[in-house]
Amino acid sequence: MVEIELIAHRGYPSRYPENTLPGFERSIAVGARYLEADLQFSAQATPYLFHDRQLDRLCGRAGQIHRLSDSQLSQCHPSHPERFGERYSQIELMSLESLVELVRRHPQICLFLELKRTLTQVLSPSRAVARILPLLEDIRPQVVLISFSIKLLQQARRQGWERVAPVLTRWYQLRHREVMALEPEWLFLNRLRVPLGLGPDPNQAVPIVLYESSDIEQARQLAGRGFRWLETDSIGEMLEAQRGML
Repeated sequence: MVEIELIAHRGYPSRYPENTLPGFERSIAVGARYLEADLQFSAQATPYLFHDRQLDRLCGRAGQIHRLSDSQLSQCHPSHPERFGERYSQIELMSLESLVELVRRHPQICLFLELKRTLTQVLSPSRAVARILPLLEDIRPQVVLISFSIKLLQQARRQGWERVAPVLTRWYQLRHREVMALEPEWLFLNRLRVPLGLGPDPNQAVPIVLYESSDIEQARQLAGRGFRWLETDSIGEMLEAQRGML
């Protein structure tokens, strides 16, 4: 089996609540070299790691993270109760600063940080990026900014950030002029958007990251088609299974 570069999708959500410190710490402990995390603002433009617009799935309460104050969010616990019950009932929303400190202690780690589109519902694209970039300066070489929002990535480029990677919604966008103008280091795409039987264009140098799979056999098949990068919810199990197949 060709070795696949496995990315810890939101940390280790098959074992720990997603986008939380225990999940990221455990991902690193089991050997992850690549982490993916999601970034949103509170109503006060404080950056937190959180994926959904709504709080209900992860926090068990109504509301949207970008509409609540920091004080209100301090009472929200992203414990994913449907999956984990009361086990992590007091876990806190993770701040960007906490993630930066974790990554700083592990210089082997590459962080794919997704700038969620809701950031622009709190600040303009230019101000949102200007709010975030200084917080990343200590780990600058380790961070790739990713986003569905081309505008946010364009702003990151204009403000001097070197490493960017668009998240695409359709296969045909792989060669889109606006996408290529960013000079991306990677391209991200939902694996379900890959046409049946197709693989990457050998003439296109930018690697494609597919998300998400926790099935080693599926990963093996994708690798056989030329896809070498994969996000997974089960980083420990997938790394162990891959080591057993090499």
